[in-house]
Amino acid sequence: MKSKFWVRAVAPVVATLTVAALAQPAEAVTSRLPWQPTVLPLPPGSSGGFLTGSDGKGEYTGTFRVNDVTQVVSWRGGQPVVRGLPSGYERADANDENPSGQVAGTAHDYQTMVSRAFVLDATGFHLKDVPAGYDYVFGLAINTNGDLLGQAYRADNGPGAVVLWRAGGSAPVVIPQSADVSSARDLDDDGTILVNSGTGSGLWKDGVFRRLSPSPSSQATALAIRKGVVVGIRNWGGEQAARWTTPDTTVGLEGGGRALSVNSGGLTAGLVPNPSGPVIVGNGAVWRGTTPGVVRGPSGYAVFETRVAADDGSLAGFATNGSRDAGGVPVIWRLLPA
Repeated sequence: MKSKFWVRAVAPVVATLTVAALAQPAEAVTSRLPWQPTVLPLPPGSSGGFLTGSDGKGEYTGTFRVNDVTQVVSWRGGQPVVRGLPSGYERADANDENPSGQVAGTAHDYQTMVSRAFVLDATGFHLKDVPAGYDYVFGLAINTNGDLLGQAYRADNGPGAVVLWRAGGSAPVVIPQSADVSSARDLDDDGTILVNSGTGSGLWKDGVFRRLSPSPSSQATALAIRKGVVVGIRNWGGEQAARWTTPDTTVGLEGGGRALSVNSGGLTAGLVPNPSGPVIVGNGAVWRGTTPGVVRGPSGYAVFETRVAADDGSLAGFATNGSRDAGGVPVIWRLLPA
């Protein structure tokens, strides 16, 4: 069986501009101010990793290798705090963070090949039971309410399931794999689940499925949802970053190859295309609504990715001079005058 331990979900304070200004419609923006990078300090013994979430209030969390152990690290007040991993497990991946600072992720045990979804909060790690009939489950996203989205797998490679744990503690909602639902992508604040299937991407809520246009899946892949706005990729003559405001309304984002994250105000983080070279994506990109911005990379780094659009209007990601797959130093971007 192919290992899933390294599967990665394709998962601050603005000093001069107010949050309200950042949230204004893109049409109101008359100039493109540069997004300025700040490299955050790594914890001692860390070789780098990925920022994957933010509480939208100036704090960030991600997956980083520290002393040869892949574990959860948060940045509080600009300084790294090693959160570690659950007892008895050998790796922990942080995949999302909500406004309350709750982190969604997955803990892995190499010996037993068991993976468990978790929520990490101020009191520690809280592991979720694997639903009956499945062998392991990944934690993918957590919304403002504290609902946790996961993906369950079987060791025999049989059909998996999407799993939703509601914050109230009721039994999880298990959505078996079907023609409409094959894998989970993201979770909106109203409980809408962004899913992929064999025929495209769609929205699932309370048993009702709505397909995103266009389909089939060879033409579009949705990656993130927030406040009903979906972002991702459409493939019309090559990859292009895309945005859906309704299931039937999609527009391309100028200059973008992939849109990876969207915040509550419609700010989108993603990547530009790379028309040449060994990889198909380039460096970081940003859009306010559908209007592109300018993202500057940190000095001394050739590669940088903007992966998270935080609710305070900042962006989060990493920079490296090595392989993208290994991540790099944590970086945040703020919209500041040059």
